[in-house]
This record gives sequence, structure tokens and C-alpha cells, in this order.
Amino acid sequence: MNNSQSERLYLGVDGGGTRCRVRLVNSHGMVMGEATRGSANTRLGLEKVFAEITDAAYDALDQASLPPEKITEIHAGLGLAGLALTREQKRVRAHPHPFASAVFETDAYSACLGAHNGHDGAILIVGTGTCGQAIVADRQLAVAGWGFEISDIGSGARIGKHALEKTLLAHEKIGSESNLTRQLMAHFHNSPEEMVSFAETARPADYGQFTVSVFDAFDNDDTVAREIVDQACNANEQILRQLLAFGAPRLTLMGGIGQRMAGLMSDDIQKKLVPASGDALDGAILMAKRQYEALP
Repeated sequence: MNNSQSERLYLGVDGGGTRCRVRLVNSHGMVMGEATRGSANTRLGLEKVFAEITDAAYDALDQASLPPEKITEIHAGLGLAGLALTREQKRVRAHPHPFASAVFETDAYSACLGAHNGHDGAILIVGTGTCGQAIVADRQLAVAGWGFEISDIGSGARIGKHALEKTLLAHEKIGSESNLTRQLMAHFHNSPEEMVSFAETARPADYGQFTVSVFDAFDNDDTVAREIVDQACNANEQILRQLLAFGAPRLTLMGGIGQRMAGLMSDDIQKKLVPASGDALDGAILMAKRQYEALP
């Protein structure tokens, strides 16, 4: 391998809604630096997103003891939250960047690519939100992931919100009461007004904080918790079955409550589940390498 090949640099970017992670590798796949910066969801504005990505790339170069001007020699693969929207795809691809080359996909696509090491397969990310992604014969199918307001039914945020809804109903004696509803009502000092004040400014992650309480109650056979978890499981199973219908030969559950969900899936789904081979950064690096190899 000649010098230019041995010194080629690839950057994988996992731009999530909470944080942006990057990994810098050379042609041999050796990790030279990693860094984390703030949110890189394209809906927050491209100036902010590209500033976070660029700063993280500089941090990774510094870890690798490479000068900052080397950023212009990097071939980058960027998996970004928010790119499911066509308008965001057009805007991000037209935005200037400092890299030698760059390829952009959704963060779900890069995660799927990494999870199955570039082979056909599908993932369901179940964390604060949810997003299903399949890659089959170079075709892509995304399911869910349209946001907390109208999608993400099986997500941590929706589980938490559902729990608060049932808690308020129980408090007013028009819904079933349980240890879970009593615990959550006590969290708000038994005040519906305090719950309303919380809901007026709550973000998905704020609702997601109650997921642990729901699963703890579920493990203790709480009837309300079971209803909530069953609904989330059913929603996630529907996504997984759609991914299988697309032709995905294997499935991987990822995200903060992915493993909890995996153990609750139907037997036929569980038989298709495999552990992830790699992460979203591995997938983004693979994107960058494929893009470089396709360059004229």
C-alpha cells in the first residue's frame, strides 16, 4: 500500500438529537481519535449542526496529533438526525463543509449499516424516540421515526407520556389505580396542576425519564404498567414485521430500551434478532469509504 493510501483519513459522524459523536480512522481501520459535541439534528439549523461536526472533527484530529488543516483531507460519512425529511436532505447536501468529500444519510441508515457490517438487515432503534430502518439489496425502507408528536408510539417518551395520562385518569377516579399511578402522582405532589405545568414545557426526554418507573412496575406485575408496555411492544412489533416484509433477513434492536423490548417480542420475531456487529460510527465510516471508492 502506498503512502497516500496509508494516510487516507475517514471520519464517521453520528449526529443524534442529543449529541454528535465522531470517529477518525485511517485506511487500515485504526481508530486515531474520537470526540463528542452537542446535538446535530438538522432541524436545529445547519449552521449549528455543521459547527458541532467541524469542532468534533478538529477534536479528533487533535487526539490523533494531526494538524487542523488535515480536515480538508478527510472523507466523511455523516449519519444525521432529521434527514428523514426531504427538505432537510436537500438543504444539508447543498451546505458547505470542510471535508475532501462527504456523504449524508439518516442516523438510522448509518446505524443499520454498522449493525449488520454493510450486509442486508434491519434495525429498530428504541430510545426516547423510535425509528426502523432496513437495507435490502441497496434499497432502503424507513418506518416510524416521524417524531414524538405524531409517531414513535413504542418509544420511551411515549411510554412516559402514556403513564402520566393513566396516572391522571386514576387520580380522578375514571381510570384504574395501581402502585405505578400512585408513585407517579406522588412525584407531582398529588397535584394535577403541577402535572399540567410540567406538560406545558416537557420535551420527549422529559417524558422518557418515567420509563424506568414503568418497567420497574411492569416487573412487579403492575396492571397499569402492563397495559402501557404491551401497547408499546405491539407498536414496535408492527414496525419489525414491516421490516421483515421488506425482505430484511435479520433484525437488531438498539437504543436505550431496545434490550428490554427484545425480550418481550413474539417468538417468531426473537428468532430473527441478532446482536449488532458495529455501531452507527462504523456504519458512517463505511459510507465514507464507499463514497471515496465511487469518486471519479
